[in-house]
Amino acid sequence: MKTREKIIHASIELFNDKGERNITTNHIASHLGISPGNLYYHFRNKEDIIYAIYSEYADDLISRFQTLSDTINPLDSILRYMDIVFQLISKFRFFYSNLPVLLSKNPALKKRYSEIQKEIKAKVSGMLISLKDADILNIKDEELDDLTCLLRLTTTFWLSYLQTQFDEPTIDDSNLYDGLLKIFALLSPYVVENARADFEKARSHYKALEQQALQSRESA
Repeated sequence: MKTREKIIHASIELFNDKGERNITTNHIASHLGISPGNLYYHFRNKEDIIYAIYSEYADDLISRFQTLSDTINPLDSILRYMDIVFQLISKFRFFYSNLPVLLSKNPALKKRYSEIQKEIKAKVSGMLISLKDADILNIKDEELDDLTCLLRLTTTFWLSYLQTQFDEPTIDDSNLYDGLLKIFALLSPYVVENARADFEKARSHYKALEQQALQSRESA
């Protein structure tokens, strides 16, 4: 692995474990056993590192999104979308925990983030339309934008919400599955009767995964 990649991966680890605001470029260099000068050869400052991390996240997200078009069942497609989003939230959770501050400090990052969000909005809206066309969800045309917004709000700011609920929150897979189940709660009122069984089967699957994660936390 090249030094630049090592810096990115170490930064993700440190930002997730200690919080981005508590980590400096000196901490990152020390963690890797390299000089600050070596780090500055690859990145001018911490904001550059965060931009590179987000670019890696965005590339991963778009690449995974491209696989959704191969899914025949629209319900499978949106479940896969939720899996993708929450997997990436877990990997880059520092970013979602402090999103407004990070964007306000880095205009280039904010511009890139806005571009990606437009793609996500179009993808989510398209999946909801597919669910409507497949007679899985009964969504009025005038409700589509609002529901798309609510789904994106829940995924984007779920970790920030958790941070405000506890003095020292421990973020693990159980929290992420809990957030994913909130998506089911948002969609549930729109599910038509003929699709209810498959929808509840999928919800039960994620509830079981949440319980497994909680048991792993308690036994750790």
